[in-house]
Amino acid sequence: MLLAVLCFCLLSSVAGYHLTPEFQEHSTALDYLRTTNKTISDLLDGKLNVECVACEIFVDTLQMLVHMNASENEIATLIQEACIKLHIEDQRVCSYIINEFRDEFITVALKLILHPAWLCYAALGPTCGEPPDIFPFWNVTIPGNKPKRQPLVRPQNGLPVLKVVQLSDVHVDLAYKPGGVKDCGEPLCCREGSGVGKDKAGYWGSLNSSCDIPIWTYKNALEFISKEIKPDLIFWTGDIPAHDVWDQPRAAQLHHIQVTADLLSQYFPDTFVYPSLGNHESAPVDSFPPPGITTKDLSNDWLNHFIQKVWSRWLPPESLETIGYAGYYAVQYSERLRIISLNTQYCDNLNFWLYLNNTDPAHMLDWLVKELSWAEQVGVSVIILGHIPTCRSDCMKAFSWNFYRIIDRFEATVVGQYYGHTHQDHFAMMYSEDEDRHPTAFQFISPSLTTYSNLRPAIRLYTLDGVHAKSTYRPLKSETWLLDLDRANEKNETVWELEYDSVNAYNMTWLTPETMQELYQRFVKDRDYFDKTFFKYRFHLQPGSKCDDNCYKNNLCELKTGRSHDPSICADVSVEEQHEFFLQHKMC
Repeated sequence: MLLAVLCFCLLSSVAGYHLTPEFQEHSTALDYLRTTNKTISDLLDGKLNVECVACEIFVDTLQMLVHMNASENEIATLIQEACIKLHIEDQRVCSYIINEFRDEFITVALKLILHPAWLCYAALGPTCGEPPDIFPFWNVTIPGNKPKRQPLVRPQNGLPVLKVVQLSDVHVDLAYKPGGVKDCGEPLCCREGSGVGKDKAGYWGSLNSSCDIPIWTYKNALEFISKEIKPDLIFWTGDIPAHDVWDQPRAAQLHHIQVTADLLSQYFPDTFVYPSLGNHESAPVDSFPPPGITTKDLSNDWLNHFIQKVWSRWLPPESLETIGYAGYYAVQYSERLRIISLNTQYCDNLNFWLYLNNTDPAHMLDWLVKELSWAEQVGVSVIILGHIPTCRSDCMKAFSWNFYRIIDRFEATVVGQYYGHTHQDHFAMMYSEDEDRHPTAFQFISPSLTTYSNLRPAIRLYTLDGVHAKSTYRPLKSETWLLDLDRANEKNETVWELEYDSVNAYNMTWLTPETMQELYQRFVKDRDYFDKTFFKYRFHLQPGSKCDDNCYKNNLCELKTGRSHDPSICADVSVEEQHEFFLQHKMC
């Protein structure tokens, strides 16, 4: 279960299946796991997803063991045996990952028993069906008196601008080895050791593989940014370590954070850097216990206090207290701009501490409301940073819906939102709950620097309305830059190419909720235009790539889905139609 639920990405992406009658005849998953000689794929035949079946088998088994008062060692041993016996991963990965997750998960599991279908839906989404909503919904108190909506007017040309680079999901693999096997039979490859495939890892990175980037590719990106772009600000939106989540002791996580931060400081000694935590920074991955968990072996103080120290090189002392408390902060960039960085792992549905209590973890949303209320009163604009977009199904429903309400209330104050996590280049609209349903905001979701999802290394650049008397601090345009990885590996020439900029690609004057809504409507009316622009840019595809009917409907659904777990937003897209799309785009 630890493998199937806590890290979905370790399971192979296999098409849908359902349990065979042979499995259904066994009275318990426990009996079957101890007697079967078959793999997960042998147990399945038809329409349900393989990951859902694996998940429910493991959840059922774990709960049975808890009911039988089994010891922690007995629970961990059986799950490890099941992982190996069902060939979910090889023996080394199964052994390591159980040890990595056992303390957190068993601690939570002993306190809370959930129905397997609900837990697997939380981890894997609509592909596992829609279970009953067992968590009570909660609401953050939001003050009234929303200011009257004012039209947005684009700033005149020639006024100061801010160049902002967003680096997200760098996933630097310090063990990357050029010439290593790309298909090694484990969740992360391109390292020392043998494997099942013949293709070798390129020096600068590898596509068509489960590989992260080497440290020298990260350095090369920083060198390009420092010499060619010369940004005023850097948004560093999380996920620094590699995807070897089965073997990540705390010391290794902190080493990754230290090394990558030191390189940022080396290349940008005088540039403002505003970081956010990603779900991969913790150990185990996705484990972000709220401040009330104080046991040394379980508490997240080790991470919060470390980033408090590392980030202090960029942030003023008054922002550090909340970082040490729970990994979020606010900082005043200029007289009329405040930057707020959220720890969005407090909405991560793979953060199993939230199953004990998910009501405004670490009081972060209540704190956010107070910050935005103050900013509104004094006429300060706010930019919000985070890692997991709150629009995604990865984000728990109550958190996402409360955040949606907060943005609606403070739509005049929040002038930009910047996230990562998916590794892809896209956005999500947010709308008012007023009768007119006007767009209130949109979330930028930045592509990744890592190649892990078979995507070219990417850098995002924004041009914002800059510091002047009437600045809006809203984005005037965005650009995506890609490394020509084939040329780099074949000729050892590192060339970063402009893939597209929003002004020329979409013929937009600037990027506001209204203009992004107009762009969305163009996608709805003109499918060929959608294929040639958004779909191509989302995955860095070659010209002429086509999105089939299911792909098209799901992409349009995602673009207008600013809050998670809301079927009403995309009533025209069935669960069945979401199935394959969700699997292809699930990140962790």
